[in-house]
Amino acid sequence: MARSRKPAEPTGIAPYAHLRGLGFALALTAFFLIGVSFLVSVAGMRENVGRWVMVAGGAIAAVAGSSQTGKRMGRAGWLNGGVTGLAYVVILLILAMLLDMRLTPRSLIALFAGFTLGAFGGVLGVNRR
Repeated sequence: MARSRKPAEPTGIAPYAHLRGLGFALALTAFFLIGVSFLVSVAGMRENVGRWVMVAGGAIAAVAGSSQTGKRMGRAGWLNGGVTGLAYVVILLILAMLLDMRLTPRSLIALFAGFTLGAFGGVLGVNRR
């Protein structure tokens, strides 16, 4: 008779977990960007409303990507998710600088918000395991 095994305790080592979570967050952001662009150009949504929809979409993307990282890592979800959220915001800020936007004090707020949302998503991911 076969013995049932207990699932292995997560070790906190998952190759490419951060990159997978970051890729998921960026893909979700691209999806939101395409959707909002369509709504602004075709459906007549005002641009200032579209900006807030994109802010909400970015927050959802940061939490979802960090949740993926936390789920794959299995331990220290707040830290792993926070690193993923911080990397997500850094990539968005680099892209903004390429589009000739300047770094402002709001950029520091965005970094803090990215880490905080990422930590929240990482905790959700670890508990979703």
